[in-house]
Amino acid sequence: MRFYLVQLVALCCSINLIGPAAGLAEESAATRQADASADEKAIREAGDAYRAAFAKGDLEAVAAFWAANADLVDQTGHAFKVQALIEQARKRAEAGGQIPPPQRKSTTLSIRFITPDVALEDGTFERGGEDGSRQGRYTAVWVKRNGKWLLDGERESPVNAPAVEDPLPSLAWMVGEWTATGDDQSAEMSCTWGPGKTYLLRQITLKPKNGDPITATQWIGWDPIQEQLRSFLFDSRGGFNDGVWTNEGDAWVVRNKGTTRDGTRSSGVMLYSRIDDNTWTIESLEDEVDGQPGPEINLRVTRKKAGR
Repeated sequence: MRFYLVQLVALCCSINLIGPAAGLAEESAATRQADASADEKAIREAGDAYRAAFAKGDLEAVAAFWAANADLVDQTGHAFKVQALIEQARKRAEAGGQIPPPQRKSTTLSIRFITPDVALEDGTFERGGEDGSRQGRYTAVWVKRNGKWLLDGERESPVNAPAVEDPLPSLAWMVGEWTATGDDQSAEMSCTWGPGKTYLLRQITLKPKNGDPITATQWIGWDPIQEQLRSFLFDSRGGFNDGVWTNEGDAWVVRNKGTTRDGTRSSGVMLYSRIDDNTWTIESLEDEVDGQPGPEINLRVTRKKAGR
């Protein structure tokens, strides 16, 4: 009888000990779930506010959503430091340069937490242009810093483009003889159709104010497998690059990857903004050579008159 009383007392003590602990665990789990729900709501609200700032072209508001060292890998595989891209856009705006209106729309599909201060957002995006609408997926990394959720990085999937016709004819305005001027350099350019109008051939001579002229030959054509407009350029210093062309309203954005003669890697973006049939501008964005800033190019291009 004494044995059963001891067991009964032990069981009662066990219930008294375990009961409060289980209650605390349930309360802790409920608290964590409530915190996660509040943070997910905060991230979704931050995402909506970011899209609104992006659509307005508010550079300062857009910059405030990104962490200092955040990076972006776009659908073509090119990597960029976001704050450096925004700084380039600030400089163009201050100098009166044209910034094409944003053509990208995105939708959040899901948010999941890696840690209480790190979350992944998966979604879809659509980028419009004269060559058709393109869709893809993205994954954004959000980090919580001093109670605020910031974007720390974004990766876009390769764009799945619908079957489209070759957009090369939309660059017909580039055909002709051109001269270009800028603060630190000038240039002479020509552009002609290849046989059968299957590609464009550009001849370029860039003349830095303090340095020797650089000549280059560039081919621009349609890649039917990748369904992208692409270019290949070789210059007189032994370097070359390949580029992917994307239409953004009245501008063409060309994302380049290349190497110099000694094998040093280079990358960057060229922005060709058409003003009218006889005028356009060329701007270099986020150019890098071996991880260091490359030379800036900012030119106004005008068509040569007949007989000039």
